[in-house]
Amino acid sequence: MAQGPVINEVVPGGGRAPDWIEVFNPGPKAIDLQGFALVTTGRTHRIDATMPIAPGGHHVLWCDRQPEAGPDHLDLKLQREGGSVLLIGPDRSTMCDVYSWSALPSGVSLGRLRDGEREWGYFTEPTPGASNALALGARRLLTAPAPAVHDGILTSTPEEGSTLHYTLDGRIPEERSTVLEGPLALTAPCIITLRAYAPDALPSPIVAITVPKAGTGAFIGLRVDPDSLHDAERGILTGDDAANYARTGREWQRDAQVEWHGADSVRREDVRLAVSGSGTRGLPKKNFKLHGTLETMLRADATPHAFLRNLFIEAAAKPNARVDVQPTTPLPLYVNGAYEGLYRAMPAKNSAWLRELCGAESVDLIDGPGARALKGDDERHALLLAMLERGAPLDSLAAVMEATSLLDLACFDLYTGRADHDLNTRCWRPREKGGRWRWILYDMDLWAPPDERSVDRMCSATAPESPYLPWLLKHDELRPRLLARLTAWLSTSLAEDRAILSADSLFIQHGPLMREDHDRWKGVLTMPSPDQSINDLRAHITTRPARLLEQVKEHTGQSLRKFSVRVEPAHAGEVTIEQLPLTDAERSFAAFAGTPLSFTAYPARGYMFVEWRGTDEKSATISVDPGKVKNLRAVFRLIGGAE
Repeated sequence: MAQGPVINEVVPGGGRAPDWIEVFNPGPKAIDLQGFALVTTGRTHRIDATMPIAPGGHHVLWCDRQPEAGPDHLDLKLQREGGSVLLIGPDRSTMCDVYSWSALPSGVSLGRLRDGEREWGYFTEPTPGASNALALGARRLLTAPAPAVHDGILTSTPEEGSTLHYTLDGRIPEERSTVLEGPLALTAPCIITLRAYAPDALPSPIVAITVPKAGTGAFIGLRVDPDSLHDAERGILTGDDAANYARTGREWQRDAQVEWHGADSVRREDVRLAVSGSGTRGLPKKNFKLHGTLETMLRADATPHAFLRNLFIEAAAKPNARVDVQPTTPLPLYVNGAYEGLYRAMPAKNSAWLRELCGAESVDLIDGPGARALKGDDERHALLLAMLERGAPLDSLAAVMEATSLLDLACFDLYTGRADHDLNTRCWRPREKGGRWRWILYDMDLWAPPDERSVDRMCSATAPESPYLPWLLKHDELRPRLLARLTAWLSTSLAEDRAILSADSLFIQHGPLMREDHDRWKGVLTMPSPDQSINDLRAHITTRPARLLEQVKEHTGQSLRKFSVRVEPAHAGEVTIEQLPLTDAERSFAAFAGTPLSFTAYPARGYMFVEWRGTDEKSATISVDPGKVKNLRAVFRLIGGAE
């Protein structure tokens, strides 16, 4: 080691800059690194170009996985969570040096406290290509504090030789911050942020604990430097005409820590915090995006009735719709210990979430009315639109899109009369052979009045707009499928009796959180009360279906018929309509004459399906035209019982 090259300093997971390895020549003669190899777990990069290092010299190798950028750019990555790196000689067998590390804070380097010598330490200001003696090194890295809070009293034992410092406003503790000298009484709601310091060590990772007000269940806690939020120049929540919260990009993300508090557990994560979403940027209550291991959205639902409307549509769509809906968890949000309101936490509707949904390695993801490709490209999407516009046969369309996904999007857009249906559109496909387009359902808050003529409005657009209603209604094969699917939704999940039960259940479950949020924001937002929100939703539920069916009838010229389905004996089985659960007893609804509906009979446990009555069809799955059949009965009997 005294004569050959050694690993002198390492930055794994170096934040914005690439990872890097510094090699030092401790000998009296120049050394050429050509032929040497760097090895990490499962990966080797051999230097194949001349790379001389003078005696006492340093050379930085960038681990950015971009070897095409030059000989000192390696096809390697170093994991911040822990790993090792080996330096192997040109003979491919001599191990010239090796170093291993455990998890490190971002931007901290490991290096020899003196160039080429044995003792290693930590540097908060790495010195790539320069002597380590120029940096202030530390021999150890303090572990994160492990505080506990019981009955409002915080206790925490510092690591040997260290002291704990704390703040109560979200700022990161410094050595001049208050010292925790024993148990500390906390007054909820509040936040306390702890960090350990010692003379021979790097400061510990910070730990923030949010203490909510009494009676709070699961919640989200955010710790972020208050200046990052409210500073006149750099605060992401501050500004007037050129408001910072209206800006996007990496420079408008702020370092933060998030606490996910469950019923009996807590998970903490370092994230970058940003304001997100055009709809709430100009409102006092804003959406946030957390850039962490995964991107997570915190939806503010700041427009009137938004929270309950979104939950209602998601509850209707998730079990059986072919559109994709982000999983949502409503939770109170605390920012630096202060209650910020009720938010819905959900994965960002990005390629990472979609890859997890479908298992594909990559996806094409198209956003907005301009059909902008967020991932992949828009060529196949342009092909799809061209096929829809010219009315391509259904079998050709089915090869490139999941037709029911688009039809379901149209049904929900029609039911809500969504005012911004043309803007909030996002579709995707697995980027692989046979990958078909699907649609994502989101931002279901701007509903039209129940009697608004949404069909005429959506069909009068001068440019193609999702869900492409004029094309669907002109298509000889898609039009009957759309009418059948709309009939199915309005007779099942969106039927008045079932929809009222769903809305009331959601209100009972989340009403207390809604009232708390209303008290927080009613003075600064135009925010209806929770009672007004449930009454508005109930009015839409009871009025909209009949009005919508009448509009479709007028537009298509297809008449409506009353149709009934009965299970005999009751509860001996179940009947579905267009694959949506219809009834296990009896149900009546309006349907379009001349539009066949698909029904399937499923026997209950211990029963068998016998026959349909009211039609000559024999199989368990049948197609029935409501213009020819008014009453349909599915007959079951006990297995082994008399016919």
